[in-house]
Amino acid sequence: MQVVDGKGLLCPQPLILTRKALKKCLPGETLKIECDNRTAYQNILTYLNDQSLAPQGTEAGGIFHIEVINEAAQSGEKTAPGNIDPGVCSSAYVVVVNSDKMGEGDPQLGTILMKGFLNALHEQPVLPTHLIFYNSGVKLTTVDSGVSSSLKALEESGVEIMICGTCVDFYRIKEELAVGKISNMFTITETMAKTGHVIQP
Repeated sequence: MQVVDGKGLLCPQPLILTRKALKKCLPGETLKIECDNRTAYQNILTYLNDQSLAPQGTEAGGIFHIEVINEAAQSGEKTAPGNIDPGVCSSAYVVVVNSDKMGEGDPQLGTILMKGFLNALHEQPVLPTHLIFYNSGVKLTTVDSGVSSSLKALEESGVEIMICGTCVDFYRIKEELAVGKISNMFTITETMAKTGHVIQP
C-alpha cells in the first residue's frame, strides 16, 4: 500500500504527491491519501476520477481520507478533459514572474497562489525554456522564499532562470539569492521576443 500524507500542505502539494505516488503503485495496489485541506481533497478526487479510477473519500475530525485501487487496466496517466495533451503542446514557452504575489486582491492570498503556481510548475509535462524574474518577483529566488527547492528542481531539469540585476540591486538581495543567473533587461527582452509563448501568472 502506498500512503500519501498531505496534512498541513496547501493545494496543489497534496495533489502533486498523489500523482507521484500513483505512478509508483503496482496494478491492484491500494493508495491511501490524507489531507486537511478541502480544496486539495476535491482536486484529488477529481484527478483520480479523471484517471478512470474509483476513489472513496471520507472526512473525520477535519481530516480527509481517500482510498483508491490502482486498476490493472490503467496504463499511464490520462489527460483530463480540457487539459493540454503533452504530445500536442510542442511550442516553447517562457514564464515571466514580475511580482512575488499572484493576481490582485488580498496580499496574503496572492503570496499563497504564487508559491502554489511555482511549486506546481515542475510537475507539468512540458516545462518552460526560461523562467524570468523581475521587479518584486526576484524575491522568489531567495533562500527563504518557500519555492527555492522547486526552482532548483526546474533549473536541474534544464529550465534557465534569469533574474533582473537592476531589481536585485534595488531590493538589496544579492547575497540571499539561491537559484538562477543575474541578467539584464536587454537579454530578458530579447529572450521574451524570441519565444513563441509568454506566460505571466
